[in-house]
Amino acid sequence: MNNPRPVLVVGASGYVGSRVVRGLAADGRPVLAASRSAPPEEHDDAVVHVTYRNLTTLPDAVRAACARTGLPLPGAVVASIGGWHKGEPLLAADPDQWSATLASHLTAHLEAARALVPLLEPGDPYVVLNGAASREPMAGAGAICVTGAGLAMLVQVLRLEAGSDRSAGSVAGKPARSVRFHELVVDHAVSGDDRNENPAQTRTPAQVVHALGELLDHADAPTVVHV
Repeated sequence: MNNPRPVLVVGASGYVGSRVVRGLAADGRPVLAASRSAPPEEHDDAVVHVTYRNLTTLPDAVRAACARTGLPLPGAVVASIGGWHKGEPLLAADPDQWSATLASHLTAHLEAARALVPLLEPGDPYVVLNGAASREPMAGAGAICVTGAGLAMLVQVLRLEAGSDRSAGSVAGKPARSVRFHELVVDHAVSGDDRNENPAQTRTPAQVVHALGELLDHADAPTVVHV
């Protein structure tokens, strides 16, 4: 029997990303865990760690990891890029910090999509993780709010443009399917993350992974899913 196509998780060393990796593997899915940092010491047969220098080198690193382990190329991408932090009000914040957050929380998502979508096949899911700050203004987290809102729109535009390209590859009058883009919004703090200050509600990593699995497995899943 052929190996199932793995899920590529980008940002696998982060708090949420690392738990997504473990949760997907626990569900029996092969996982490519991509990060810039060295892989953890613990070993999981369902997880193949992919270390890369920057997003432009990640596709080659993924291909090399798949060739080395006998896995096919990924059948899905989960982008857990960015993070959470609070600081000065927007008008008082360091302009360099604004630029850094824009690059790490929004531009990096576009760069990842440009690099990794060519690895996928028509109909494969590309899922970005976003947070409550993308919908709710939060004092001290203005840069995160603005880049999160921009990420939500980025997904909508990518999905729209993917849909408009389908007619180019139509066969027998039927439009060809393209990669499908989704946004998974975690509306509350993920439990166990001590960076969150007395959150009113939390979501467990298991809840995030369950919602993610629904997106990965259902071709008719909505563009935006909240958990």
